[in-house]
Amino acid sequence: MKLNIKKQKIGSTYYDVKEIDDLRGDKNESLSGRILQDCCKILINKQHSYQTQLHTLLHEDVHGMFWEYKIDDVEDLVEPVANVFYALIIDNPKFIQKILDYT
Repeated sequence: MKLNIKKQKIGSTYYDVKEIDDLRGDKNESLSGRILQDCCKILINKQHSYQTQLHTLLHEDVHGMFWEYKIDDVEDLVEPVANVFYALIIDNPKFIQKILDYT
């Protein structure tokens, strides 16, 4: 299933979201996602499940939030923050809808 999300705004910065067939890291390791601050792109491995793609996009957004607000961008902090936010969103759809309705 395609994410069909073309852009994400994180703070004051817009990032293009690209789905990639086989996303690899600097050491040729398989990646679920990657955010590229210098060119404002978020890359998502489209070979992963739809749920994993959504979670990965949120994870990469957290990296972007940390950069935007000058918070130390360490994976040991990004991963649990992304996991907690993902669970909060999934477990509380009425709350999330109220926020969306308010905006």
